[in-house]
Amino acid sequence: MMLFSTTPRLQGLLLSGWLFLAAFSHSALADNANVTLLQSQVSLSYPQEVRFSQLLSDAYAQLSYEVYPLGSALINPNKQAVVEAKKQAVLRQLAQLKTPAATHLAKQLNALRLVYHEDMVFDPIKVRIRTKLDPMIKGEYWLSLPKRPMHITVFDPALEQGLKMPLNNNADLRDYLAKLPYVTKEGQPYDSAWVIQADRTVYQARDLQWKNTLYFLSPGAMVFIGLPNLPDEYRDLNANIAHLLAFRLEL
Repeated sequence: MMLFSTTPRLQGLLLSGWLFLAAFSHSALADNANVTLLQSQVSLSYPQEVRFSQLLSDAYAQLSYEVYPLGSALINPNKQAVVEAKKQAVLRQLAQLKTPAATHLAKQLNALRLVYHEDMVFDPIKVRIRTKLDPMIKGEYWLSLPKRPMHITVFDPALEQGLKMPLNNNADLRDYLAKLPYVTKEGQPYDSAWVIQADRTVYQARDLQWKNTLYFLSPGAMVFIGLPNLPDEYRDLNANIAHLLAFRLEL
């Protein structure tokens, strides 16, 4: 393994440049593994493919803080076109709706970093003891190993931008929704909402107005309040937006 320190830059611009260049790099080094740690901007370079457990061990050794495994991400820039296609399909449908709420959502989505996440488990112990969680890694990747966030984020089509809320360990979904403008817990108007947990698990919480089911959110989770009364040809739009949000990268 070789380490290379990079010059600090604005993270958003750096990430954008990496994503643009990745499709054209390392084609001749298919068996190599080159992984950039986004938080420390250190690159780990291996002359051949490497076990994911070894990569995690080397990456953790470069950090001086406690990592939040649920929010970690292995990003494959060579698959970024998959995310862009999904995003553009959603944006086209939002533009076709021609409503203020759809315009708000498009603005919120365009403000996010959306990147392709490989489906991985990031708990080092689980990865080390379970072979199927410890694949060989080769090629170009970026690894995000964040600290535990102290907020959740709500995306509401009634608002022009996403709303961060302080994390409350005793709060459930209804408690967070009650903090939205002009909403109370007893009189909240939402019958359902989409939850995107920190590990990118996506599900719809239904019947919020009359069921007593509690939905707790992990640190860094997202809540998406879907567009109401969609025409039948847009029936999958809310689900598509929720799953698109699972590609979000927060630095």
